[in-house]
Amino acid sequence: MSKTPLEPRTVGFLFVGGLADAGMIVGHLGVTSATTYASAGNGGVTTGIFLAIMLFVAGIAALWTNQMAAKWGGEKVFTLAQVGVAASWTFVGVLEAVTDSSLVVLFVAAPIFGISSGISWVLTPVITRSYVDTGSLSASLARRSAVSGIAAMLGAVIGGYLILATDPGVGIVANGLLTLPLVIFLISFRPLVALKPIRAHSRPTHDIFSRLRNNPQLQRVAVVAVAMPLLVIPVITMIVPILNDLDHAPLPSGAGLMLAGVAGGRLLVPYLTKRLLNHRQELAAALWAEIWTSGFMIILAASVLFPLSDFDLVVWTIIGFGLGASRFTEGTLATAAAAKSGAKSDEVMNIAVFMTIGIFCSPVGVLLWGFMIEYIGAPSTVAISAVAMIAVVLVLAGQSRPARR
Repeated sequence: MSKTPLEPRTVGFLFVGGLADAGMIVGHLGVTSATTYASAGNGGVTTGIFLAIMLFVAGIAALWTNQMAAKWGGEKVFTLAQVGVAASWTFVGVLEAVTDSSLVVLFVAAPIFGISSGISWVLTPVITRSYVDTGSLSASLARRSAVSGIAAMLGAVIGGYLILATDPGVGIVANGLLTLPLVIFLISFRPLVALKPIRAHSRPTHDIFSRLRNNPQLQRVAVVAVAMPLLVIPVITMIVPILNDLDHAPLPSGAGLMLAGVAGGRLLVPYLTKRLLNHRQELAAALWAEIWTSGFMIILAASVLFPLSDFDLVVWTIIGFGLGASRFTEGTLATAAAAKSGAKSDEVMNIAVFMTIGIFCSPVGVLLWGFMIEYIGAPSTVAISAVAMIAVVLVLAGQSRPARR
């Protein structure tokens, strides 16, 4: 039996979304390379402070995204956020390239970057489902993740060498320019499936605590939302100072190749999501993916014990592939678990709770990793975090044995 061909709008959305994701990877390489180059040490603390500012503001924006989407519509708010990405990253990238005060420019820009990022992270799942209509949020996100993985993989490789040959500001500009096609597409084409009405919440902070207090399923998902940005995600977001601590050179292209491995791992997300959901609920499947992620982190930390100087980047890129596959599978499953923790009309708010908790924990995570990388080294930081993540998974599994379908 032949498969139903994808709708043209679905193909278009996946394509322009992939370009935007490629831009995000290049932009991340640009800003973290700039903060690392401007640092007197290995860049851990400086990069951690920059990301902490951006992510803290993103958390505030995410907190109010449900309210804005209920008032003006999810599509409009998401589109305006992408306009913000395109404009701010392009302007800041040009400014960073022509000035000698890179850190000043980036620290001022960090809150601006954070606003668009926070809104985008909350609304991307529901916008994706509206253009990629598969009947399942998990399946829609998995398909988007696979396409984005290809784009991000190419963006990481090309972006790393581009930054090495030119300037980190060029990578920052690339994020803005590669988001423009997504903006044009969103303005030009309506979704295949209209977004469900979004319920307004006048007190988002109160609503978050109220939902957590009255929703045991969301409480368990919230534990994952806390643990991931503290213990796992920084191994990807802090890759430039991590490789700098390991004395790898050239830095931007090396980080780009490893991020390409991480992005390439996203190609396995649809397959892994389907396999893990076989006889499991979303949260239980996410915990399995967490175990895999922690295992790859331990392998990465242990790899420095062996003489790999001639082909260290090859090994780290392969490890990055495994990290990307497991980490993004977990993200897809945990997001779906959050969405299914209540009524359909509360999907956006439940995702917002999950995202907001994660985003507010992210500044703590990157700061913690920044100082640990600076003072105890990258290998110890990665190993300690992996073991702590395994402990969290075991506690969650012990408290409530995941239900089977």
